[in-house]
Amino acid sequence: MKSSITGKLVLLAFIAVSLMGMVPVLVKLTAANEVVIGIMRLFIAGSGILFLMLLNRSAGHLKRLTRQDLLYLVLLGLVFALHWYSYFYAIKSASPSLAAIGVSTFGIQLLFLNALIFKEKIKKLDLIAIFIAFTGVLLATSGIASQGSMGLGFIASIFSGLLYALLAVINRKSNHLSTQQKALGQFGFALLCFSFFIPQGNFQLETGDWGILLVLGIVCTLAAHTLWIKASAELPGNLTAIIYYFYLPVAIGLSAVFTHDVLSWQKLTGAGLIIFANIMVLLVHKK
Repeated sequence: MKSSITGKLVLLAFIAVSLMGMVPVLVKLTAANEVVIGIMRLFIAGSGILFLMLLNRSAGHLKRLTRQDLLYLVLLGLVFALHWYSYFYAIKSASPSLAAIGVSTFGIQLLFLNALIFKEKIKKLDLIAIFIAFTGVLLATSGIASQGSMGLGFIASIFSGLLYALLAVINRKSNHLSTQQKALGQFGFALLCFSFFIPQGNFQLETGDWGILLVLGIVCTLAAHTLWIKASAELPGNLTAIIYYFYLPVAIGLSAVFTHDVLSWQKLTGAGLIIFANIMVLLVHKK
């Protein structure tokens, strides 16, 4: 019975990651710019999470937040807004696959943040993993240096990966808050950040573009987020962290099919090396 439940949770985790893997392609396909994409996804996801909290009668927990708790939530929202904006920019400027590869370096970057903030030691195997990841980045990006916007987009994706790693640090610092509290605060304050740039949004869109934005908000954010919370809360952390890297092959595969993104052996090998390096770090620090 227990193995059956675990199997279902693993399946849920893979479904959630697969839905997340659709994001780069959908962002590339829609004519909406970074501001509109962010506002729509955050509004839909934030409203959905608030509805679920009201349904579970847990919205009252928001009244018990201290000033420091609110500070953590504001920080989560600000960093998350920057993470999403830089990621969307990377997808638009470079390609869905390159943007996904850049963001996937977050595990290696988290290693440095943990060493800096939590004084965790960097081990010899970590240094090997860093070298492998760096080699993967060089391979995956070979030939794009001469293409200005594409190179800039990839740099933005690396920065987005750093911000994603920083989110993990903030979540660790605020582990006394519930997942739903942090999710609502993250989406809510990120939406507030994006709202300042509404004048830069291109809201004159075709019906198909609005359809993509709805899929991004409902399927790839709210549904994927809910499934991922369920799976990651009940499965071992190491297992869900490894499953999360399934995101990269899904994003690369869909990018090749729907946006005619060229899949060179360098890009695929580089992506594989980055995934391997991240999992290597994960297993070394499995506590």
